[in-house]
Amino acid sequence: MKRNLIITLLILLVLTCFGAGGLLFFQQQQKEKEAERAKEQSLVMKRKQESEKAAEVEKEAQAEAGISKKVDKNQKTAYLTIDDGPTKYFKQIIEALKKLNVRATFFFVGNNIKDEYKADIKQAVQDGNSIGMHSMSHDANKLYKQGQFIPEMEQESKLLSDIVGKKVGLIRAPYGSTYLNNDQVQKAKADKFRLLDWNIDSNDWKHKGKPQDTVSFVSQELDGFHKISPVILVHETEDTLDAIPALVKAIRAKGFVLEPYFEDNDFHLNFKKDPDL
Repeated sequence: MKRNLIITLLILLVLTCFGAGGLLFFQQQQKEKEAERAKEQSLVMKRKQESEKAAEVEKEAQAEAGISKKVDKNQKTAYLTIDDGPTKYFKQIIEALKKLNVRATFFFVGNNIKDEYKADIKQAVQDGNSIGMHSMSHDANKLYKQGQFIPEMEQESKLLSDIVGKKVGLIRAPYGSTYLNNDQVQKAKADKFRLLDWNIDSNDWKHKGKPQDTVSFVSQELDGFHKISPVILVHETEDTLDAIPALVKAIRAKGFVLEPYFEDNDFHLNFKKDPDL
Protein backbone atom coordinates (compact mmCIF):
# COMPACT_ATOMS: atom_id res chain seq x y z
CA MET A 1 0.00 0.00 0.00
CA LYS A 2 2.80 2.32 1.01
CA ARG A 3 4.70 1.38 -2.12
CA ASN A 4 1.72 2.22 -4.31
CA LEU A 5 1.37 5.57 -2.64
CA ILE A 6 5.02 6.36 -3.28
CA ILE A 7 4.67 5.39 -6.94
CA THR A 8 1.56 7.56 -7.29
CA LEU A 9 3.37 10.51 -5.72
CA LEU A 10 6.31 10.01 -8.04
CA ILE A 11 4.02 9.94 -11.06
CA LEU A 12 2.31 13.12 -9.91
CA LEU A 13 5.70 14.75 -9.39
CA VAL A 14 6.86 13.77 -12.89
CA LEU A 15 3.63 15.06 -14.41
CA THR A 16 3.98 18.31 -12.51
CA CYS A 17 7.52 18.73 -13.80
CA PHE A 18 6.42 18.02 -17.35
CA GLY A 19 3.58 20.46 -16.98
CA ALA A 20 5.83 23.18 -15.62
CA GLY A 21 8.39 22.49 -18.33
CA GLY A 22 5.71 22.59 -21.01
CA LEU A 23 4.41 25.86 -19.63
CA LEU A 24 7.89 27.36 -19.65
CA PHE A 25 8.45 26.11 -23.22
CA PHE A 26 5.12 27.58 -24.33
CA GLN A 27 5.93 30.90 -22.66
CA GLN A 28 9.35 30.95 -24.33
CA GLN A 29 7.74 30.27 -27.70
CA GLN A 30 5.29 33.15 -27.14
CA LYS A 31 8.13 35.50 -26.23
CA GLU A 32 10.03 34.55 -29.38
CA LYS A 33 6.94 35.08 -31.55
CA GLU A 34 6.30 38.48 -29.95
CA ALA A 35 9.93 39.45 -30.48
CA GLU A 36 9.67 38.38 -34.13
CA ARG A 37 6.46 40.40 -34.59
CA ALA A 38 8.07 43.43 -32.97
CA LYS A 39 11.06 43.05 -35.29
CA GLU A 40 8.78 42.83 -38.33
CA GLN A 41 6.79 45.88 -37.22
CA SER A 42 10.03 47.78 -36.68
CA LEU A 43 11.20 46.81 -40.17
CA VAL A 44 7.89 47.88 -41.69
CA MET A 45 8.08 51.24 -39.91
CA LYS A 46 11.67 51.71 -41.04
CA ARG A 47 10.76 50.99 -44.65
CA LYS A 48 7.80 53.34 -44.41
CA GLN A 49 9.99 56.09 -43.01
CA GLU A 50 12.60 55.52 -45.74
CA SER A 51 9.87 55.60 -48.41
CA GLU A 52 8.43 58.82 -46.99
CA LYS A 53 11.91 60.35 -46.84
CA ALA A 54 12.63 59.34 -50.44
CA ALA A 55 9.30 60.81 -51.54
CA GLU A 56 10.12 64.04 -49.73
CA VAL A 57 13.55 64.24 -51.34
CA GLU A 58 11.99 63.65 -54.77
CA LYS A 59 9.36 66.29 -54.08
CA GLU A 60 12.03 68.80 -53.09
CA ALA A 61 14.09 67.95 -56.19
CA GLN A 62 11.05 68.44 -58.40
CA ALA A 63 10.29 71.74 -56.71
CA GLU A 64 13.85 72.91 -57.31
CA ALA A 65 13.63 71.91 -60.97
CA GLY A 66 10.19 73.44 -61.34
CA ILE A 67 8.64 70.10 -62.25
CA SER A 68 5.16 69.13 -61.12
CA LYS A 69 3.64 65.71 -61.57
CA LYS A 70 0.19 67.27 -61.72
CA VAL A 71 -0.45 68.64 -65.18
CA ASP A 72 -3.30 71.07 -65.63
CA LYS A 73 -5.18 70.09 -68.77
CA ASN A 74 -6.24 73.71 -69.17
CA GLN A 75 -2.65 74.91 -68.93
CA LYS A 76 -1.46 76.92 -71.93
CA THR A 77 1.97 75.72 -72.99
CA ALA A 78 4.50 77.58 -75.10
CA TYR A 79 7.78 76.24 -76.47
CA LEU A 80 10.84 78.45 -76.79
CA THR A 81 13.14 77.00 -79.45
CA ILE A 82 16.63 78.35 -80.06
CA ASP A 83 18.42 77.62 -83.35
CA ASP A 84 21.92 77.60 -84.83
CA GLY A 85 24.04 76.97 -81.72
CA PRO A 86 26.08 76.11 -79.93
CA THR A 87 27.78 79.49 -79.83
CA LYS A 88 29.77 81.41 -77.24
CA TYR A 89 26.41 82.59 -75.86
CA PHE A 90 25.06 79.07 -75.23
CA LYS A 91 26.16 78.69 -71.61
CA GLN A 92 25.03 82.22 -70.73
CA ILE A 93 21.62 81.62 -72.28
CA ILE A 94 21.24 78.39 -70.32
CA GLU A 95 22.15 80.18 -67.10
CA ALA A 96 19.78 83.08 -67.84
CA LEU A 97 16.92 80.64 -68.44
CA LYS A 98 17.78 78.65 -65.32
CA LYS A 99 17.55 81.79 -63.15
CA LEU A 100 13.99 82.20 -64.41
CA ASN A 101 13.20 78.50 -63.89
CA VAL A 102 12.75 77.99 -67.64
CA ARG A 103 13.89 75.16 -69.87
CA ALA A 104 14.01 75.49 -73.64
CA THR A 105 14.68 73.49 -76.79
CA PHE A 106 17.97 73.93 -78.64
CA PHE A 107 18.54 72.93 -82.26
CA PHE A 108 22.27 72.65 -82.91
CA VAL A 109 24.24 72.85 -86.14
CA GLY A 110 26.58 69.88 -86.03
CA ASN A 111 29.60 71.72 -87.40
CA ASN A 112 29.29 74.19 -84.50
CA ILE A 113 29.61 71.47 -81.84
CA LYS A 114 33.19 71.96 -80.74
CA ASP A 115 34.77 70.07 -77.86
CA GLU A 116 34.52 73.16 -75.65
CA TYR A 117 30.70 73.04 -75.83
CA LYS A 118 30.14 69.33 -75.19
CA ALA A 119 30.14 69.49 -71.39
CA ASP A 120 27.67 72.39 -71.46
CA ILE A 121 25.38 70.49 -73.84
CA LYS A 122 25.38 67.48 -71.54
CA GLN A 123 24.69 69.67 -68.50
CA ALA A 124 21.85 71.47 -70.31
CA VAL A 125 20.15 68.14 -70.97
CA GLN A 126 20.66 67.03 -67.36
CA ASP A 127 19.02 70.28 -66.27
CA GLY A 128 15.89 69.39 -68.25
CA ASN A 129 16.38 71.21 -71.53
CA SER A 130 15.76 69.36 -74.80
CA ILE A 131 18.08 69.30 -77.79
CA GLY A 132 17.75 68.42 -81.44
CA MET A 133 19.54 68.35 -84.78
CA HIS A 134 19.56 71.27 -87.20
CA SER A 135 21.81 69.46 -89.74
CA MET A 136 25.58 69.42 -89.86
CA SER A 137 26.03 72.20 -92.40
CA HIS A 138 22.83 74.31 -92.46
CA ASP A 139 23.51 74.50 -96.19
CA ALA A 140 20.27 74.46 -98.21
CA ASN A 141 22.04 73.44 -101.42
CA LYS A 142 23.66 70.40 -99.79
CA LEU A 143 20.58 69.42 -97.79
CA TYR A 144 17.86 69.73 -100.39
CA LYS A 145 19.45 69.84 -103.85
CA GLN A 146 22.21 67.34 -103.17
CA GLY A 147 20.00 65.16 -100.97
CA GLN A 148 22.15 65.31 -97.85
CA PHE A 149 19.35 66.12 -95.40
CA ILE A 150 18.93 62.60 -93.95
CA PRO A 151 22.67 61.69 -93.95
CA GLU A 152 23.50 64.92 -92.10
CA MET A 153 20.72 64.38 -89.54
CA GLU A 154 21.90 60.81 -88.96
CA GLN A 155 25.48 62.01 -88.53
CA GLU A 156 24.50 64.70 -86.05
CA SER A 157 22.20 62.33 -84.17
CA LYS A 158 25.16 60.05 -83.49
CA LEU A 159 27.29 63.02 -82.47
CA LEU A 160 24.73 64.33 -79.96
CA SER A 161 23.77 60.88 -78.72
CA ASP A 162 27.41 60.18 -77.88
CA ILE A 163 27.61 63.44 -75.92
CA VAL A 164 24.47 63.02 -73.82
CA GLY A 165 24.48 59.23 -73.56
CA LYS A 166 21.07 58.60 -75.09
CA LYS A 167 19.52 58.66 -78.56
CA VAL A 168 18.54 62.08 -79.86
CA GLY A 169 15.82 61.97 -82.50
CA LEU A 170 14.39 65.51 -82.57
CA ILE A 171 15.10 67.44 -85.77
CA ARG A 172 14.40 70.83 -87.30
CA ALA A 173 14.91 71.36 -91.00
CA PRO A 174 16.89 74.52 -91.83
CA TYR A 175 14.47 77.01 -93.43
CA GLY A 176 11.59 74.68 -92.53
CA SER A 177 10.30 71.30 -93.64
CA THR A 178 8.63 72.88 -96.68
CA TYR A 179 11.82 72.11 -98.62
CA LEU A 180 11.76 68.37 -97.89
CA ASN A 181 10.73 66.06 -100.71
CA ASN A 182 8.52 63.05 -100.10
CA ASP A 183 11.45 60.63 -100.08
CA GLN A 184 13.19 62.62 -97.34
CA VAL A 185 9.98 62.74 -95.31
CA GLN A 186 9.58 58.97 -95.54
CA LYS A 187 13.22 58.37 -94.59
CA ALA A 188 12.87 60.71 -91.61
CA LYS A 189 9.92 58.61 -90.44
CA ALA A 190 11.86 55.39 -91.02
CA ASP A 191 14.67 56.77 -88.84
CA LYS A 192 12.02 57.62 -86.22
CA PHE A 193 12.95 61.27 -86.25
CA ARG A 194 10.46 63.77 -84.82
CA LEU A 195 10.40 66.99 -86.81
CA LEU A 196 9.40 70.29 -85.25
CA ASP A 197 8.87 73.47 -87.24
CA TRP A 198 7.52 76.69 -85.68
CA ASN A 199 4.42 78.86 -85.74
CA ILE A 200 5.96 82.08 -84.41
CA ASP A 201 9.04 83.34 -86.20
CA SER A 202 10.41 86.05 -83.93
CA ASN A 203 12.10 87.73 -86.91
CA ASP A 204 14.97 88.43 -84.53
CA TRP A 205 17.29 88.72 -87.52
CA LYS A 206 15.27 91.79 -88.59
CA HIS A 207 15.59 93.32 -85.13
CA LYS A 208 19.35 92.98 -84.85
CA GLY A 209 20.63 95.07 -81.94
CA LYS A 210 17.08 95.69 -80.74
CA PRO A 211 16.06 92.76 -78.53
CA GLN A 212 13.08 94.66 -77.12
CA ASP A 213 11.60 94.83 -80.64
CA THR A 214 11.79 91.02 -80.81
CA VAL A 215 10.03 90.77 -77.45
CA SER A 216 7.28 93.15 -78.56
CA PHE A 217 6.78 91.26 -81.82
CA VAL A 218 6.49 87.88 -80.11
CA SER A 219 4.13 89.30 -77.49
CA GLN A 220 1.79 90.58 -80.21
CA GLU A 221 1.91 87.26 -82.06
CA LEU A 222 0.92 85.38 -78.90
CA ASP A 223 -2.44 87.17 -78.87
CA GLY A 224 -3.53 84.96 -81.76
CA PHE A 225 -2.93 81.69 -79.91
CA HIS A 226 -5.91 80.29 -78.06
CA LYS A 227 -6.14 76.60 -78.99
CA ILE A 228 -2.72 75.58 -80.27
CA SER A 229 0.61 75.87 -78.48
CA PRO A 230 2.98 78.52 -79.81
CA VAL A 231 6.40 77.27 -80.90
CA ILE A 232 8.63 80.32 -80.87
CA LEU A 233 11.73 80.49 -83.05
CA VAL A 234 14.70 82.60 -81.98
CA HIS A 235 18.39 82.24 -82.71
CA GLU A 236 21.36 81.74 -80.41
CA THR A 237 22.72 85.28 -80.43
CA GLU A 238 23.72 88.02 -78.02
CA ASP A 239 20.38 89.74 -78.74
CA THR A 240 18.51 86.63 -77.61
CA LEU A 241 20.62 86.50 -74.44
CA ASP A 242 19.72 90.12 -73.72
CA ALA A 243 16.04 89.53 -74.55
CA ILE A 244 15.48 86.48 -72.33
CA PRO A 245 14.25 88.18 -69.11
CA ALA A 246 11.75 90.39 -70.95
CA LEU A 247 10.78 87.63 -73.39
CA VAL A 248 10.02 85.12 -70.63
CA LYS A 249 8.06 87.77 -68.73
CA ALA A 250 6.02 88.64 -71.84
CA ILE A 251 5.21 84.99 -72.58
CA ARG A 252 4.13 84.36 -69.00
CA ALA A 253 2.07 87.54 -68.99
CA LYS A 254 -0.03 86.03 -71.79
CA GLY A 255 -0.83 83.08 -69.52
CA PHE A 256 1.59 80.56 -71.02
CA VAL A 257 3.87 78.13 -69.20
CA LEU A 258 7.19 77.54 -70.94
CA GLU A 259 8.22 73.92 -71.45
CA PRO A 260 10.92 72.12 -73.44
CA TYR A 261 9.72 70.10 -76.42
CA PHE A 262 10.63 66.41 -76.39
CA GLU A 263 10.31 63.98 -79.28
CA ASP A 264 7.59 61.94 -77.56
CA ASN A 265 5.30 64.98 -77.27
CA ASP A 266 1.72 64.32 -78.44
CA PHE A 267 1.69 67.76 -80.07
CA HIS A 268 2.93 67.64 -83.68
CA LEU A 269 3.84 70.75 -85.63
CA ASN A 270 5.36 70.66 -89.09
CA PHE A 271 4.75 72.53 -92.33
CA LYS A 272 3.98 69.23 -94.06
CA LYS A 273 0.97 68.83 -91.72
CA ASP A 274 1.99 65.21 -91.29
CA PRO A 275 0.78 63.75 -87.96
CA ASP A 276 3.37 60.96 -88.18
CA LEU A 277 6.42 63.15 -88.80
